Amino acid sequence: MRSAKGVTSVDDVHGQDMQTSGVSRRDVIKGAGATALGLGIAGGLGAGTAGAAAPSAPKKGGSLRIGITGSAADIMDPKYIVAKADQARTLSTWETLLTFDENFATTSDYGLATEVSNKGASQYTVRLRKGVEFHNGKEMTADDVVYSYRRLLNPSIVSVGKPLRTFLDPSGVTAVDARTVRFTLKSPNVEFRSNLAVYTHGIVPEGFVLRTDADRIGTSAYKLVSFTPGRESVHTRFANHWEADKAYLDEVRIISFADKTALVNALLAKQVDVAVDIPLEQVGVLEKNKNLTVNESSAGGWDAMCMRLDIPPMTDPNVRAAMRLLVNRKQMIQQVLSGRGQVANDLYGRIDEFYNANNFPQREQDIPAALKLLAKSGYSKAKPLVVDLWAPNDTGGLPEMVNAMAAMADKTGGVVKINAKVVDGTYWDTNGQYMNTAFFTTYWSPRAYLAQAIASMDTYPETKWPPSNSTFRADHKTASGTVNPAKRKAIVARMQKEEWEKRSEEHTSELQSRFG
Repeated sequence: MRSAKGVTSVDDVHGQDMQTSGVSRRDVIKGAGATALGLGIAGGLGAGTAGAAAPSAPKKGGSLRIGITGSAADIMDPKYIVAKADQARTLSTWETLLTFDENFATTSDYGLATEVSNKGASQYTVRLRKGVEFHNGKEMTADDVVYSYRRLLNPSIVSVGKPLRTFLDPSGVTAVDARTVRFTLKSPNVEFRSNLAVYTHGIVPEGFVLRTDADRIGTSAYKLVSFTPGRESVHTRFANHWEADKAYLDEVRIISFADKTALVNALLAKQVDVAVDIPLEQVGVLEKNKNLTVNESSAGGWDAMCMRLDIPPMTDPNVRAAMRLLVNRKQMIQQVLSGRGQVANDLYGRIDEFYNANNFPQREQDIPAALKLLAKSGYSKAKPLVVDLWAPNDTGGLPEMVNAMAAMADKTGGVVKINAKVVDGTYWDTNGQYMNTAFFTTYWSPRAYLAQAIASMDTYPETKWPPSNSTFRADHKTASGTVNPAKRKAIVARMQKEEWEKRSEEHTSELQSRFG
């Protein structure tokens, strides 16, 4: 995942995978030993699938070719990902201590830990599974887990570990014995268990340094043979996996395609067996193909349009507030997701127990109100607001979103002109449009509210929220350490109130607004 959210139009996004050759989503999971690869493709990527009717009793053997949109910028790092191709490959090789179940609760069913106990919200003790072996033959011990988390906490290594550093120091991760690890937090965190299930928190062997393919060593049911960015990665069954009896496939190939059109064409030509994250507008047509089966999942992920509060014209609070009012969210669901989604409400974390704790009403499109705000900043037909809205061509829904938003802006009669810009390949690069432009799109995998808030502030600060005069970060720290649910809900409600209300108020150019 990548980002901190800004303006979204949908939450609880439905993803699709397409499969051919008689392989079902269930077989993908079984074929990967129900471990990282299977969960990543069927769940972690928020994907569905398409193929012919699956055999009732899968047999061992064979190769599965998985198509996904990627580029020469593809990476394969257990601590860091940018695009969905990176996500799939990370999940294919490394496993986490815990995983998430279908209700987004943490579980040890497919994880490397068998038990997690805690003393309050400041100390967590993890008991490791017996008989776990790395792909190089080394047995996994507590020292490997300690090394993995200390690597995440190392600020000199590019990783998604920055949010962890707000409540955990390297000295707080210690080995009690060969199969027991203790996490002693420097500040309480009631959601710490979810950090043990984050897919970029995979366990690596002690001394791990990423240099070549030979260094990409994990514990999953499939070990890496080769990885060529922009082309493919090849993975073979690991005979000594701790659930080797559930790994059916001999080989898995994750193949990158430059764009969605090439991906779908490869599927129809049977060049791949599975296509991940197919364009939503094509689902209906592909469902009619008797040689394909569509598997659709509601994974709690969400797409967003982000406004950088420090880049003009989004430095103007009137502009940001007006943008929120230009969006017809229900129409977005139909145009962008072909009806396969739910409307959000300027708030993220739909899977959270305290989602929309204040019961805010849904914001609706209001063109006259948007025009009044823009007039205050001097915009008119004679002096229109012109802004580019960027999207990558590798993530289903985002290209459609920018085009839909541009069409909605046309309803202002020329006062607002949004140029929809779709980029191939380089969008997510360090110097790409992502996080470097005033108005751009992104996507997120599901997270609870507090976990999403810290990731949005520290890992991918897409919108540069919160402003310096805000209590949001302090409230986040307090809420994370509040064990009592009712008290924590009150703090979360205050945080959501600040996001929902202040981000659309017209009181300071520091404040950012988001679409929900």
